[in-house]
Amino acid sequence: MTHTTHPGLSLLRAERARQWTDAQATLGDPEPRRLAGQVADALRAPGASLLLLGMGGSHHANQTAISAYRQRGLHATAMTLDEALVQPLPADLRRVSVIVSQSGESGEIVRYLEAQTLPASIFGASLNAGSELARRVPTLIAAGGPEVAFAATRSFVLTLTLHQVILEALGAERLSLDALIPVPDVDAAPLRDVTSVVFLGAGSASGLAHMAGLGTLELARFPALSYEAGQFRHGPPELLSPQVGTVLITSSAPDTYRQATMARILDVCAGAGSPTLQFTADQGSAANLSGELALCPAIQQLVIDLALQRVPNVGDPVRSAKVTR
Repeated sequence: MTHTTHPGLSLLRAERARQWTDAQATLGDPEPRRLAGQVADALRAPGASLLLLGMGGSHHANQTAISAYRQRGLHATAMTLDEALVQPLPADLRRVSVIVSQSGESGEIVRYLEAQTLPASIFGASLNAGSELARRVPTLIAAGGPEVAFAATRSFVLTLTLHQVILEALGAERLSLDALIPVPDVDAAPLRDVTSVVFLGAGSASGLAHMAGLGTLELARFPALSYEAGQFRHGPPELLSPQVGTVLITSSAPDTYRQATMARILDVCAGAGSPTLQFTADQGSAANLSGELALCPAIQQLVIDLALQRVPNVGDPVRSAKVTR
């Protein structure tokens, strides 16, 4: 497909070009670390639990980070703000909530905060220091300001970075971005002719799979599903065919269960003739988010490449806005 340079695509490329510089600046900023210390102190209280709240890409970043919090021994849950509004958890004064939103302006944030009637430990994580979220609760702010491009790229990396800052306050292994080796890009050509795609993630990579599915819907505008890998095995393989692409994502060192799950999925994809791509973070540790961060650039590039194969105006939304109020 022939492309001219559209504003949306230029914005996407600009966000990606500075995401690591901003991540490095965020890790070196004492203010997020100060607030992360407050979050960690609250979580050390007897019986404390962690609730991560977000929408869209922010929720998927929370899903990606949740495993690392559990590795710290926390009872940690990620849920959408929509679910928290419609099906709220029972009140618990020991619960520590972190509301995550790159813009800090999503409509659900105000509704959720106004619905809270009991004293609670509520923090925020955002890219926008002037946001409604930052005005209402103590909020960790990433470097570089709000994301402007339509689909989440830089904001996803920076949200994971803010989670990393909290994890380090809880005693997790320090992350060195200088030592991080990004996973290599994967050629999107095998998926050029598919009519839909399924992203599958094992463990913490399920959040990355959901993020990739969302980004593909936003940028490429063709059907994209996302599943936790084990859940996918229970029925959904019926949709596989040569017209349905599959992308498998694995972060950190998989255990024997995840290895067996992925092997079975590869077998069924091969049997169905489904074009299949794989991303694996060979480095990384369950103790921090290095493996997940290493996967981000290549997954971002694949999503953009899928869009470039199909859409003349990549990154220019036609029915949506950057901030959903």
